[in-house]
Formats: sequence, C-alpha cells, structure tokens
Amino acid sequence: MTTDFETQETALIKAVRKMLKPLVRLLIQQNITFVGLQNLLKRTYIEVAEKSFCLKNKKLTDSRISLLTGIHRADVKRIRNEDTDQITEKEIKAGLSAQIIAKWTGDPDYLDSNQLPKPLLKSRSTEKNIANFEDLVLSVSKDKHPRSLMDEWLNQGIIEMKNEQNQEWIFLTEKGYVPEADLEEKLFFAGKNIGEHLEVIANNLSNNAQPLFDRAVYYDHLTQQSLDELEALAKEKLLQVLMEINQKANALQTAEKSKPEALHAFHLGAYFNKHQDPNHENI
Repeated sequence: MTTDFETQETALIKAVRKMLKPLVRLLIQQNITFVGLQNLLKRTYIEVAEKSFCLKNKKLTDSRISLLTGIHRADVKRIRNEDTDQITEKEIKAGLSAQIIAKWTGDPDYLDSNQLPKPLLKSRSTEKNIANFEDLVLSVSKDKHPRSLMDEWLNQGIIEMKNEQNQEWIFLTEKGYVPEADLEEKLFFAGKNIGEHLEVIANNLSNNAQPLFDRAVYYDHLTQQSLDELEALAKEKLLQVLMEINQKANALQTAEKSKPEALHAFHLGAYFNKHQDPNHENI
C-alpha cells in the first residue's frame, strides 16, 4: 500500500528531476562534470543547513549538519572551516549596471512626460534641472567613474551618443533594457533570477508559509506565426509591468530607505519560453 508520504516524495523527485534537466545541460555545456557538481552540492547542503535549520539557543554542530544532510562529519568539518566564496569584480559590476539602469528607468528625475528614460547630458551643465549621466552614475555609486562606465556601455550598445545643439547627449537604447553582458555577468543574473524563483516555489510548498504569487500560462499546438505574435505581445506587456513596478519601487525606496523598519526586499521576474515539440520536457 502506498502512503500519502510516499506519493508526495515521488512527486517531489519527479519535480526536482524536471528542474535539474536544463541545469545539467548547462553544466555539461560549461564543462562542469558530475564530480564538480557533487562538491558544490556538498557545500550548498551545508550552507543551507547552517542558515535554515538551526535550533533555538543551541549551537549547530557538525554532527547535526551531518545528520540533516547525510554528508560525512569529516567533510562537514572541513567545508565549514574553509573560506566562503567571495563575490567577483564582474558580479559587482553587473549588479551596479543593473542598479544604474533601474534608476534611469524608474526615478522621476530621469523620466520624460511619457515615463520613458530621458536623454542625459554627458556631464554636468551650468543650467539647472537638466539631468546628466555623471550625476546618475554618482547617485548610485561613488566608486565607479562615469566616463569608464560610459565607454563600457557604448561598447556594449547599451547607450548611444548624439551631438545636438553643440552638446553631447546620451540615450538609453532598446538593448539597454536587457544589456548584452558577458558570460560571467549573464551567469550572475541567471543564478539570482532562478534562485529567487526557486525560493518562491520552496515557500509555496511549505505548509507553514504564506503563499507567494507564482503564475504561468502555457499552450501547445500553435503555428510559428501565432507563437511570434504571442511572444511580441508578452514582451510588450511584461516590460510595461516591470517598468511600472520599477518606478513605483524606486519612489517608495527613496522615501523610506532611511526608516529603521525598511528591512524588506523583493524580486519580480518575467520570462517567455518557447519550443517546437508539444511533448517538450526540458531536455
């Protein structure tokens, strides 16, 4: 006789297998073998156990982590004594670029009457109330020189420069909404976005947690023409929603960031996947 627990466990394994297939495909593409993933999984199991499964007023011992994770106690001790991974310079740069673009597309000071990002003067002007690129960058970080970021963005096609009325103006291109980062930066955002979505899924599968919003629409048996039409519509509508939420969040953050109770954060994402096989199984 199959118990409810066994049925749920089987369903969980099937769901995890489905999640793992595209991940394993990515790992193989990047020459990461099973052995490499095995070592990473050990470290991750230990980190999660340390963070999420502590007992109140009790020290989390190597033995308890070994019991929770099934990892040998000697390995637990060795991994816990090793230095944790540090965020790389490229990850910092990727995060900084995203923050600056978010401000340009969300802060009223940098938006026109249609709520679209204004063209910015290349540098500060003697005329007041004219938004400029230098102030935009420095308002987010004093550690990044505006000129070096401008050169970097010009090279990536995120911005373009135009000379009008003897002044140099910087425009955010359509590509700027989704910058063409290098592989390391893309992987940084991939990890962040997928990790946040999995947090929502894990939360919603927990009996003791308040459900978080997670919805999807999916259809098959469509022509290529219909798929293209739906993709264009999805991009238009989803980008509109993301822009609106970005602008609202920017305004709220500006008003509340100095409050001691401003301790909360959120992550909102959108994606559109397409494939030819109606029986597609992420493989």
